[in-house]
Amino acid sequence: MKIKRGICLTLALCCLGGCASQTAEAPEDEQIVVTMMYTDDLPTLEKLVETNYPHIDLQIEINAGGTIDGEAERRLRNGHGTDIVASTLATGDVLNYLADLSADEYISAYQSGIMQKTSQEGKNLFIPLPAQYYGYIYNVTLMRENGLAVPTTQDELLGVLEQAAQEHIGTDENGSVFAVNGTPATTATFAIATRIPDFFGLSDGIKWLDSMKNGTASFKGSLESCLDLPLSLIERSYMDPLPFTSTSNSAPIQEKMSSGKMLIAFDSVTMLDSIRKNSSYEFDMLPMLSNEGNDAWTVSAPTAFLGINKALTEEGNEGRLDACRKILSLLSTPEGQDAFMKDKGAAYSYLVDYTHASDIIPDGIRSCIENGFSYNISIPNDFMRYFGNRCNAVLCGQKDMDTAFSEIDEYMQDDSSRTAAPIGTIDHDMIVENYNVRLGETEIGNLIADAVREMTGADFAAVNGGSIRGSLYEGDIYSYDLDYVCPYENQVVILEVTADVIESMLSNGLSAMLRDIEIPGGRFLNVSGLHYSFTPPTADTPAQLASVTLPDGSPLDENAVYTLAVTDYMAGSSGYFDNNGDGFTMLNVYSSDVPKDENVRLVRETGNTFCDALEEYFLNHNNEEIGSQVEGRIVSVSENE
Repeated sequence: MKIKRGICLTLALCCLGGCASQTAEAPEDEQIVVTMMYTDDLPTLEKLVETNYPHIDLQIEINAGGTIDGEAERRLRNGHGTDIVASTLATGDVLNYLADLSADEYISAYQSGIMQKTSQEGKNLFIPLPAQYYGYIYNVTLMRENGLAVPTTQDELLGVLEQAAQEHIGTDENGSVFAVNGTPATTATFAIATRIPDFFGLSDGIKWLDSMKNGTASFKGSLESCLDLPLSLIERSYMDPLPFTSTSNSAPIQEKMSSGKMLIAFDSVTMLDSIRKNSSYEFDMLPMLSNEGNDAWTVSAPTAFLGINKALTEEGNEGRLDACRKILSLLSTPEGQDAFMKDKGAAYSYLVDYTHASDIIPDGIRSCIENGFSYNISIPNDFMRYFGNRCNAVLCGQKDMDTAFSEIDEYMQDDSSRTAAPIGTIDHDMIVENYNVRLGETEIGNLIADAVREMTGADFAAVNGGSIRGSLYEGDIYSYDLDYVCPYENQVVILEVTADVIESMLSNGLSAMLRDIEIPGGRFLNVSGLHYSFTPPTADTPAQLASVTLPDGSPLDENAVYTLAVTDYMAGSSGYFDNNGDGFTMLNVYSSDVPKDENVRLVRETGNTFCDALEEYFLNHNNEEIGSQVEGRIVSVSENE
């Protein structure tokens, strides 16, 4: 089926308000589990739901991809969708998998403007979660102590950054004074935000928005100016382009800002709140600034939109459907909004009657909001993901502007990839959920590691769990499925290593299984050609490597040289600065920043990615259904075993 990608970018003045509380119905006898995938846990919301409705057990699955799009939609299409569906605003055929909420009473609790802009063919399929305000977070203490004036125009902002860079005020190890975390969503928001109202508020911008709603807009020739400021920041060395590469980790902005190693960063009120809690410095938020005479402004975007899986409208699912409606109804009250805002640090509710706490809004953007210079951006997920991705490619020099924006137009106007023939089949679902690929052996981890080892012919293959971002579902597999499973463009390389290097590598892979409020780090290794065991981590100690053997149980030969397939990312191609390389310094063959082990030698660069390896594996086995099982390659043991 050929799909036309509908795009909807709405810019509207935000209004403030509140909603009356609703009374929860009496609890029912039957316990009903309601599932929802989100980027992180929502403990306050879960407690509120289960307090008001003791018969409902709301279970939040943390998506290992760190995003609520892509994988959530693929699950819907494959019959594995969660009961409540979170999205940045779904488009395309995924809308067919969402229930119509138009007749539900809680829809009327929201501002009509946001509901009209997110309605699809006259139907309300979503409710908007509270929004984030975005702007420039800046270190007030460093600015004040060094006599830097608070800028009121974009040129003044660049002047402040120039002085700070020259005098090494709020600079990191690379000399950068400004940061954006580099995720496609944030890059897209930053790029668009810089041109409101300097473009979108002008006649050309208004015409472009209208044409986009009609599906006739061209990004090429219209939106390149959105990258003027970020490109200028990079060209002047105020901002590091590395976080925008697809092979790099996001910059640790919070840590840098908190420690005074970054002066200004573009991000949200949530980030500002987190920085304030972890720093001795004073921070505030600047609005977006114009060079064209427009008043300063701020932007906001719903944290997410929630819908209900249409499968629940089928006979036999009445209890779960009713439970989902109760949850969305509770979320549509001030109490529900407060709970979510506490969990996520969001700053603005779209309820008609909602009294916002005065201390949530940063002083630096308060006047923008009070004077009406606050703009809402509703960005559908396809636009967010692809526009931000191609902007990143321009900012890091991987693509020129003309090529990137031509690709955006082609992608948004036509999706022919779904007409392709399948490249293979699998005999059962291989699910990525709750960070399982970062905690132990999984079927999909084994499959990818086997594919890499087969492609390279190496003795061993090691696949870092953070590179695995999506599931595979029983039945036909297409190339575009693999893009979701392994989206990163790091190339596979073959190294010669000794046994002690392998042991050091596996130990490092275990070192971050608990990280960031018990979210496991992505360095955990899925392997092929090896077996290993480990003692699990505790609150005080990381996991420890217990044993390493060949698949037949025999030990590694300490005098042998083995070939090992890993990514160039692990081998130091992006360096080990700013969390890159996942700490695999023992494999370094590229970076000059850390020593190179004499027992490690680069044999060959394959030019292929994990995704390429998977596709080749399916094509090589296209006469059989692919199966993969958990077989004891990776085992967790107690200290006494």
